[in-house]
Amino acid sequence: MDKVTYTLQTPVQFTPTRRVEELAFKTDLTVRDVRRLDGQQGAIAGGATLLSLLSGEPIELIDALSAADFLKAQEMLAPFLKDTLGTGGN
Repeated sequence: MDKVTYTLQTPVQFTPTRRVEELAFKTDLTVRDVRRLDGQQGAIAGGATLLSLLSGEPIELIDALSAADFLKAQEMLAPFLKDTLGTGGN
């Protein structure tokens, strides 16, 4: 399973002892992942869930990302997900 890394423009102090400066994402989805995306309301919620699934990070960390980092991470992953999701994102 391949992974790609995205370096955050705005690092997140997620807990008092954990500062997140980059996220690593797997580049392929499993049926379990797609099932978890099913039923998400709206593109933003689906995109956040997708980043959480692909990074293995909790949704609370994804929610703490800057909007710019959120969008850029999705753009970076789009080419890898195009065949699976059809649109390359959410």
